Amino acid sequence: MDPKAQKELLELFQDAIQVGGAAIEMRVRRFTSLVRQSDQALAAAVMPMVTGTAMRRLDTPSVSPVDSDTKMPLVRFESQDRPAAEPLLSPEATVAVTRLLKERESAEKLTAAGLVPIRSVLMSGPPGVGKTMTARWLARRLDLPLLTLDLASVMSSFLGRTGANVRAVLEHAQRQPCVLLLDEFDAIAKRRDDDSDVGELKRLVTVILQTIDDWTPMSLLVAATNHGELLDPAVWRRFDMRMDFELPSAALISRAFRTKGVDRVMADLLARLFEGQSMSAVSRAVDASRKEHVLHGVRFEQALVNAALDAGRQHGAAAKVLRAAGRDLQILLHQAQGMPAREIADAIGVSHTTVLRSIKSHA
Repeated sequence: MDPKAQKELLELFQDAIQVGGAAIEMRVRRFTSLVRQSDQALAAAVMPMVTGTAMRRLDTPSVSPVDSDTKMPLVRFESQDRPAAEPLLSPEATVAVTRLLKERESAEKLTAAGLVPIRSVLMSGPPGVGKTMTARWLARRLDLPLLTLDLASVMSSFLGRTGANVRAVLEHAQRQPCVLLLDEFDAIAKRRDDDSDVGELKRLVTVILQTIDDWTPMSLLVAATNHGELLDPAVWRRFDMRMDFELPSAALISRAFRTKGVDRVMADLLARLFEGQSMSAVSRAVDASRKEHVLHGVRFEQALVNAALDAGRQHGAAAKVLRAAGRDLQILLHQAQGMPAREIADAIGVSHTTVLRSIKSHA
């Protein structure tokens, strides 16, 4: 390229980045990636502009957005110092998380090659399977604050205000490096052919799509939904990565119990009773059992079995699982957990005398 023309182009880029912010910055990055093969000198001259703009944004404090009427914060803030447990995920989800972390942690290397690390991820799956926990874990691993869109504050009865609130949150998250979690994403990104929604939310979907396209690589955008079928079809194509969460397998549930100090044999049994339920159900059972132990002196293991039996009954699994476990389970419940024979009989669905014979024969 002619030196004078290149000089003018570079000045144009510099002015555009300063005025246009993150959206223009992203377009300049794309230009650099495209031109790198044909004009490495030009690409090398452009990249410091983009990097310098990003670093200046690090030093510029950003005021948290609030609703103009209620003055309520539109995002919830969690610092990097807050502990975050590593989620137990399926092998497929684990591979996706590992890839995302690798790209984000290698951002400088990718940028130097004219590439952009993963900037946005869409998580979908039933409630309680670890979407929010995974977002929190990603923020902790990347040493970034976690900002969560507060739907209660964002959604406004005033026409046009909801869209303005969402735009304010999206712009705020691009002024400073962070992980922005858009939980219950289907509430603001519904299908635009849904006749039940007003025009404002349909226009908002268009704004969100444009924002995702131009999202700054300095921050990570995470959207989570329990109802992927409600999302506008165009939304799925905009995200750099998609992560599908499913209800945990029995093996994964057993692993979760073992991390809580339960021995393998009992963990496997509990996992069979909890199969088909979420990890949050497992956590609730563990917490409730610990409270039973502290407040009422019930052995933790016995309280955990009782919680598992209740959970299994609610899902119609207890009787089937317990009958299949047979004599070994009867002995385990009696000796290791201290359950009386009559209670075991009621849980399994066999006679009291049958349980007693099993216990006596083992003794």
